[in-house]
Amino acid sequence: MTRLSDSANNSDTVDYNAARGAHKETLMKRILIPVDGSQPAVHAVQALLDARSYDPVERVELVTVQIPLKAGKIGRGLSQAEIDAYHEEEGRNALQAASELLTQAGVPFQTRIEVGAAAETIVRVADESGADEIYMGSRGLGSVSSWFLGSVATRVLHLTELPVTLVK
Repeated sequence: MTRLSDSANNSDTVDYNAARGAHKETLMKRILIPVDGSQPAVHAVQALLDARSYDPVERVELVTVQIPLKAGKIGRGLSQAEIDAYHEEEGRNALQAASELLTQAGVPFQTRIEVGAAAETIVRVADESGADEIYMGSRGLGSVSSWFLGSVATRVLHLTELPVTLVK
């Protein structure tokens, strides 16, 4: 499930392929910031806002990745519509603080709510959106599995070729 919204016009569709490369002619960057509602995620947004005076930003994409609930397991007794609504609500909650900061600063941004494996989804979204860089908190609210498998931030560093700015 992908839910996309645009701060500028509330559009739910964006033609990334048409826009890809057009911004490369300028010095402005497209930045992806994965958020989960944690303080480190908010700090990543603030770090981007602090850096834009010397590193101009064209657009920010906020993405939150929700852990999949499957009907029949954790979601036992829930319909797919109820599971989707749960992911949507949790995603909106995770995006709230970061969205407010960007809105107050007047920085154009889009939001996405994704469901899946966090690091892999973050890297996929960065590629799909034509991001030039990823800003992310070094520790988030991640799942128990990330504790065993290594942090999401570490995994993103290994999976992407993009520059990644980690913020405490």
